Amino acid sequence: MLARVKLPAALLVALGPLLATSAAAAEDSFTADAKAGAQFRTLYFNRDLPTRIQESWAAGGWLWGRTGYWRDFLSFGGTLYASLPLYGPNDRDGTLSLKPGQDGYGVLGEAYAKLKVSDQTLTLYRQTIGTNPQKAEGVRGIQTDMNYLGSRDIRMTPLSYEAAMLGGPIGEALRYEAGYVSKVKDLNADKFVSMSRLAGVTTKDTGMWTGGLQWSPQKDAWVQGFYYSVEDTIRIGYVDVDWVTRTSKDSYYRVAAQYTDQRSDGANLLLGRAFKTWNAGLYGELGWNWFKAYGALGGTGDGEQIRNLYSFGPFYITQRIKTFSRAGEEAALLGTTFDLAGAGLPGFSFDFNISDGRHAVDPVTRAGQPKWREYDTDLVYRFAKESALAGMRLRFRWGRLYEDFGTRVDRTDDTRFDVNWAIGFN
Repeated sequence: MLARVKLPAALLVALGPLLATSAAAAEDSFTADAKAGAQFRTLYFNRDLPTRIQESWAAGGWLWGRTGYWRDFLSFGGTLYASLPLYGPNDRDGTLSLKPGQDGYGVLGEAYAKLKVSDQTLTLYRQTIGTNPQKAEGVRGIQTDMNYLGSRDIRMTPLSYEAAMLGGPIGEALRYEAGYVSKVKDLNADKFVSMSRLAGVTTKDTGMWTGGLQWSPQKDAWVQGFYYSVEDTIRIGYVDVDWVTRTSKDSYYRVAAQYTDQRSDGANLLLGRAFKTWNAGLYGELGWNWFKAYGALGGTGDGEQIRNLYSFGPFYITQRIKTFSRAGEEAALLGTTFDLAGAGLPGFSFDFNISDGRHAVDPVTRAGQPKWREYDTDLVYRFAKESALAGMRLRFRWGRLYEDFGTRVDRTDDTRFDVNWAIGFN
């Protein structure tokens, strides 16, 4: 299948100055500190649903560049995203790796200026958003995004935004982020649309006001809270805490909790009616040497399902096929991760988990919804840092979902293989 992609020459011209540094100006941090690189990615995706199959194989990723700061005040950056079809039957559309119709795409996903005063930074125009403070060494990454405005980087290219965002530290332990987001580029899109339109509103284009704090009172402990508002569409408040305690050099335990309040706004354009709901979750993790065990519990109010429109997460039980946050749902997760280096397979790891969701209801009719049971596995290989392929990850993923309607059980199988390779040019 031939790729149908339009890559305007202007996009390449825009990135050109960012891909090289001037030897003559090596003393100038604007050029001397410039960086450039690429993220190569290929993904085979097959989801066998009860009534149809979604399937594609895509290759692409992104090419990025950024300058250093001119007089410690001004810098620029840009990223070109692309995804090209290697295989994509038209009757198996819907994987989100390619545009609708199994077409490829290219887009200038990031094109920003950063203005820095002291440690406070204002980022303007096209950019990625979402800083995850939970980065303790050696622990499991709970989700791709740990807030409601993030990358949703689960296919070929992430979300990116047209926005004005201000952020930075307040003292040593506290950080803030606030601003206005006018538009967003979806995972498999080459155009930016308003925040309300991506949510599903078709009659009004509005952006999002957001602000939040991230506090780290001590090493391996975090508290964060964020607020998001899209006029006449949705309002979201979110808080979480995450704490890791080291019991020895090779062992630790971790506890975390989260709470979301989500409701309609103004003219209620998202659903055509007012709604209000909540979600709460608890998470625990135990790590020892080559082994990790983890689990989570979650519950959602019966007023409406929780929507994660602009991120992947932050629910602890956001899984490969389903997100366990339906109205009234009570959910549980149990899983393990094995580092296989101890078994003579350095670079390999294996993860297996089970999720269960029940007691969900239709928020309007109050009718019961099917029980969900999902099984997910990951087999991952990461090349060593000293390897010629350093920065490359190979990953095989498989998942199975059972939906129990009482009178029948439907099954969905999800199979993926991806290669991800981060390459620095300088």
